[in-house]
Amino acid sequence: MKMRLLIIAVLGVFLGATDFSNAQQVQKYDVSIAGISIGEMTAKKFDRGEEVVYELSSNVSFWFFGRINLDYFTKTTYKDGLLRTVRLTSNTNRGNFKSDIDWKGDHYKVQTTNYKYELDTTIHKPLYFSAAVFYFQEPKQVKEFMAEAYGLVSPIVKKGEYYEVDVNGNRNRFYYKNGELEKAVMQFPVKNYVITRKD
Repeated sequence: MKMRLLIIAVLGVFLGATDFSNAQQVQKYDVSIAGISIGEMTAKKFDRGEEVVYELSSNVSFWFFGRINLDYFTKTTYKDGLLRTVRLTSNTNRGNFKSDIDWKGDHYKVQTTNYKYELDTTIHKPLYFSAAVFYFQEPKQVKEFMAEAYGLVSPIVKKGEYYEVDVNGNRNRFYYKNGELEKAVMQFPVKNYVITRKD
């Protein structure tokens, strides 16, 4: 009897661990400038209780009037399909930036700093898509999204083979194949860069 209970307990732990690993999705991307790799990005999606969590992390290094090293991390949470919180940090040897976005029941409180940019505001409508979700879901029928790094709601426009978004004057393009993100071409005030899916 004790042996049977032990076997059941071990199987329960094993199956639980298997279910958890299956619930987590991980995808890696190469980050490049002018065809030269400068680092990589890891995108994760997993369940945490009733929440769905998206995490993006990257470590890149490139030259812009001197060497710039950048560590980027964002955690975005959803519950019942609604964007709930964003915690973003961007640490560089030229300064640190962050973004905090919180759903307060009928509005979002937004506080964000970025390169030559600051925003402290409220957004009075619910949102169901954000930049982190692009890495796991093609935005079919999605008209707008939250750009976590800027705290801005921006339109999504389908243009031929890609989706284009304009965030604070930066035009980014997302390319999908069979519903999976293959490539993103990103504009940024410091350097434009390309994110490419790794096999």
